[in-house]
Amino acid sequence: MAMRTASPWWASLTFGVGLLFMLLGERLFGHLPGVRLVMSGLGLLAIVGVTALRGWTFAATTGARKNVERTLLICQAGVLLALLLYLFTTKWGMAHFSMTEKGAAKFSTVVTVLWALLMLASLVPMFMIELSLGIPMRTAFDIKGGADEGVEYRRVREIGWSGLTVALAAAFLMVTCQVASERNHQKDVSYFKTSAPGDSTKRIVAAAQDPIKVLLFFPDPNEVKDQVRDYFEGLASSSGHMSIEEHDRFRDAELAGKYKVTKDGVIVLVRGTGDKEKSQTIEVDTDIEKARKGAGKLRNFDREVNQSLMKLVREKRKAYVMTGHGEISDPESVPPELKGKVPERRTSVFKKRLGELNYEVKDLGLIDLAKDVPDDATIVIMLAPTVPLQPAEWAALSRYLDKGGRLMIALDPQADPSLGELEGKLGVKFNPGDLTDDQAYLPQRGNPSDRRFAITTQFSAHASTTSLSRSVDKGLVLIDSGALEDAPFSGSGAQPKKTVTIRSMDTSWLDLNANFNFDGATEKRQKWNLAEAVEGPKLKDADGKDRDGYRVALFADADLFADALVQGMGGRAAIVLVSGPLLDDTIKWLGGEEVFVGDVVSEDDKPIQHTKNQDAVWFMLTIIGAPILVLTLGLVGTWARRRKSVKNVEVTP
Repeated sequence: MAMRTASPWWASLTFGVGLLFMLLGERLFGHLPGVRLVMSGLGLLAIVGVTALRGWTFAATTGARKNVERTLLICQAGVLLALLLYLFTTKWGMAHFSMTEKGAAKFSTVVTVLWALLMLASLVPMFMIELSLGIPMRTAFDIKGGADEGVEYRRVREIGWSGLTVALAAAFLMVTCQVASERNHQKDVSYFKTSAPGDSTKRIVAAAQDPIKVLLFFPDPNEVKDQVRDYFEGLASSSGHMSIEEHDRFRDAELAGKYKVTKDGVIVLVRGTGDKEKSQTIEVDTDIEKARKGAGKLRNFDREVNQSLMKLVREKRKAYVMTGHGEISDPESVPPELKGKVPERRTSVFKKRLGELNYEVKDLGLIDLAKDVPDDATIVIMLAPTVPLQPAEWAALSRYLDKGGRLMIALDPQADPSLGELEGKLGVKFNPGDLTDDQAYLPQRGNPSDRRFAITTQFSAHASTTSLSRSVDKGLVLIDSGALEDAPFSGSGAQPKKTVTIRSMDTSWLDLNANFNFDGATEKRQKWNLAEAVEGPKLKDADGKDRDGYRVALFADADLFADALVQGMGGRAAIVLVSGPLLDDTIKWLGGEEVFVGDVVSEDDKPIQHTKNQDAVWFMLTIIGAPILVLTLGLVGTWARRRKSVKNVEVTP
């Protein structure tokens, strides 16, 4: 039998819509004060209005229908109280309390848990009661009907208590999760494997003119030694230029003394013999549990070996990094009037990585560059100068390229966009518009400015992007990038060969009015050029033979090579170079060592990252999907039991 109540079914629906408006206003449009005020205001108006109507129906009826209205009124009052508690967790609410930073954090946590529990304990019973009452005969306010007409309050009460039980059980899980998070105890159950030889390491060994000998100084038996030997056996079998020997530092004391081995867990890589012999040493902890964690090196063993081999197979080179123009490599030289406008970035990891590639990093200042690039420079690097270069400095870089020089230039929309006379020489110019993407981007702050963290997977097969093009989880994050465009060639001789190595996704555009939104009238979605490799015409050496001309690597985003702070496992923060593989391959290509490019293998556990759409799907599945699934299973089970009971009654004589 249908139930008749004093209030219509759509009153609770209006109440729910009001809550939805408040959720959208506070979460989705929180960064837009005007929209937030309208959405949250409309939501609050609906909630308060329906609660007032519920109070009126409660006061105007009697009997079982009055009890139903009272129960629904209590649920709605609980929601209002929860919203009041939520108000105290906002910036406006917290401003009314004088607390320390630590005290404010604890207060916010406690109140957040309280309002969430109260909201859950109010909404779930209300939802289940409305399901039990149904829609028929409840389309309008009816306070003049019979006191108990069509109302089974006992059933309504039992449904309400069941809903409260479900809500409290869910609340208990929430509190349990919070306590577990605060009193966290970690146990390492992660996958572990010593990194295998990567393509880059294999190519270095294969290209070595002299055989390489590997001396392992470990106790016997030892599990770490077994892991290390397996790695080098795989490397030796792929190259044919490597031999492996196992030694005991006490039994082979003379050999250990020659290579200054004073403890177990030392690996010595040796190339050449006699006066031409060179060696590099790698140390690994002999305890397997320590060797597999932190600085134990086994997970990143391929990188350790790769760095040592680079130092073994060739002499140290010099990379000159330009300074004195407000570059990100020299933030102290930014003019005072631009200090607050240009974000300060550091390149400590960038310079460290150059050292690991066996480059000596030296500064190239204003005075030196105005004369000429030093003759011993293998590579010259310019990272987003804020102050424009002088014509004499551009001329010096041009002369350096004419002699077959190697140049890496990373520009930035917030820095000086000029390429001087190199623009015509290379046939490339920089567009300082802000690259923006509203579909392929990395969520960071939860507002439209995240669209400047554009993601791209468009890489060419050029040697400078080999690792990116081959990576399984390929994807590069661009932070406030510009774009590269063709410019009229005005140099002498043959035009250079230009290869676009990185492009944006076709959903991106250059935001010309800084509103983070696409304006079809003035802006265009397309694949923008973000990096180019330029090769000059062949040159003649002293013997009249052809040799490679200049090489230039151009990037429209200097942040690719700036230090980045990332959250590691266990909550540990680390400063890293996110585009490390790109830097490795670019430097090797510029240095004429493209034969060494390729992947360097790491077996570190990778953090799981979702795109914006994936995050939304997982959120909906966990927050809404799981409860609906449980509720559906419960309703199906109840229906099946009732149907079985009806059949049993029908067959009873």
